[in-house]
This record gives sequence, structure tokens and C-alpha cells, in this order.
Amino acid sequence: MKTFIIVLALVIAAAIGWYIFNYYQSSNSKPVVVNTKSTDTMFIVRDSIINAGTYDSIPSGFYQGMLPCKNCDGIQRTILFTNDDHYKMEELNWGKGTPARAVKGTWEKEKEKGHFRLYENDKPIAEYRLSKDSLINTRSYGIQIPDSLSHQYALFRKNTAPENVSWVRRRSEGVEILGTGGDPYWSVEIDKDKYVLFKAPSLQRPVIVPIEKPLPAKDSLVYSISTDGGNLLKVSIAPGFCTDGLSDHIYEYHMTVTYKGQTYKGCAVLLDKGMIVENNRK
Repeated sequence: MKTFIIVLALVIAAAIGWYIFNYYQSSNSKPVVVNTKSTDTMFIVRDSIINAGTYDSIPSGFYQGMLPCKNCDGIQRTILFTNDDHYKMEELNWGKGTPARAVKGTWEKEKEKGHFRLYENDKPIAEYRLSKDSLINTRSYGIQIPDSLSHQYALFRKNTAPENVSWVRRRSEGVEILGTGGDPYWSVEIDKDKYVLFKAPSLQRPVIVPIEKPLPAKDSLVYSISTDGGNLLKVSIAPGFCTDGLSDHIYEYHMTVTYKGQTYKGCAVLLDKGMIVENNRK
């Protein structure tokens, strides 16, 4: 009987300890809900991410988040960090109907671990700290962001389209440009030495045409080729961050396809790093 009481007491003590531990953990990683004015737009950010220690590493790939906005539904900020200490950033004001504001420049690490600074035309415009797979904006255009508002200025790591394994394989097969979109799903493959291949559910069979030299427009690259049946296949590629609605990937380019009076809009990835489409808009 005495043994049974001792065992029961140990079980009860363990249960109480487990409860206290979990309560403490949950209270220290309480989620902070950031809800912008945008319809159904909500980000759940845990304090454990905001308050996590920074690391002596560098950002890479895409980061995206929704920032507060006084006169719009929210500012969607997307930043792409490249391996040559450069970055591209786009800010889209939701609810305004205006084009995304594009910025590019360089970045450098600061003395404090995990902290770095963004420059535009050699002028510092923002400071960030790297926290796990997130970026916390600590200073923006000369204004210090209070720690109490950190959860409103967090950007989260996103998948980068060129990292797709199947697309890496297609590049080894000679494909330089891939495009895709949804509603309905369609795709484009471009081998700059051979062909343009267009697939869509509305087509009885894929459209494939011999490649022709693209025409550079003000802010895009345009392939305009007539098929054997006399129909014009027009493929336009323009710089600008893009999501296809089918995956969590972010792309660096938009793609628009026009065929038989129908227009398809989606995203594109340039697998050939030598092919660059510049945006010359001011």
C-alpha cells in the first residue's frame, strides 16, 4: 500500500510539472495576430520568432510580408536577396490600384550579428535583423521602429521559383524560359535555339513553333510568332515579382500569352542566367 501511494504521488507530481512547463512555454510564445485592413489578410506571428536570437548569417532568396498602411489596405513588401550583395524590393499598396514601387540596390552586414543595412544609390534606406527564417525591420527611411511594433514589420522567407528541382532538370535539357499560370492552368517552354511550346486545357494539342528572335520592348521581351495555321502566338516577359496562385513560389518575372484572341497571365522564370529582361520604367 505504501509503495502504491509513493508511485501515485510521483505520477501526480509529474503531471503537475508537465502542466506548468507547457503553460510557461505557451505564455512565452503567445501568437501575435496582425490583421491589416485588407479583406481576409491576417498574419500570425509568434513572439518566439520576434524575440529569437539573431544569427551571424546572411539573407538569401525571397522574403515577404504585409506592413501597416494609414491610407491603404496594407503594404505588401517583397525583397529578393542575391549572392552578389544586391537586392530587389517591391512594395505594393493594396486597395490603391497603383503599380508596385520597385527599388534595387546593395546591402551589407553590420557589426552586430544578424543585422544588415540596405542601400539605394549608396544611401541607407533600411535596417533589418535576421531572426530564424524571418526579417525584422528595425529602421526604415531614417525612422526607428519600436520593438513593440516588431510583429508588424516582419518579412518571412518564401520559396524561390528557380530552386524547383524539376525546372533545374529542364534547364539541363536546354530550356531557358518557363512560364506558368492558373485558372485554367497553362504553361510555356522556350528553348532560345529551337522552339516555343505552349500548353493549355482549351487547346486540342500543344502549340509548338520554331523560335524567332524576340523583340525588346520598353520594359519587356516579346516573342511574336505565327503558327502554321496563321494564328499569332505572342509571349511577353516583363520584370516584376509574381506568384502563380498554384504554389508558394515567388518569381522574378511576369508572363503574358496571347493566342486566338485569348490572354493568359502568369509568371515566368529565366533558367538561363544570361538572359536578362530589364525594367526601364521610371
